[in-house]
Amino acid sequence: FFIFFFFFFFYFFFFFFFFFFVFFFFFFFFVFFFFFFFFFFFFFFFFFLFFFFFFFFCFFFFFFLFFFFFFLFFFFFFFFFGQFCG
Repeated sequence: FFIFFFFFFFYFFFFFFFFFFVFFFFFFFFVFFFFFFFFFFFFFFFFFLFFFFFFFFCFFFFFFLFFFFFFLFFFFFFFFFGQFCG
């Protein structure tokens, strides 16, 4: 009887802790997965914004540099052309 009681208690606590452990495991896994997904989403969102503005800035910067040197080249070209030909 006491051995049966002991095994009953043992299995009861075993299953209790087992389900408790599984519940906590899934709970923490779910919370971890949720926060990880949230963090990943925000990280990709800011990463995408950063890259968008970075490429936007680079595009406009090189566009500006290209036009600046283009106009500078044409200005000097026409200036020297006018000086030498006039």
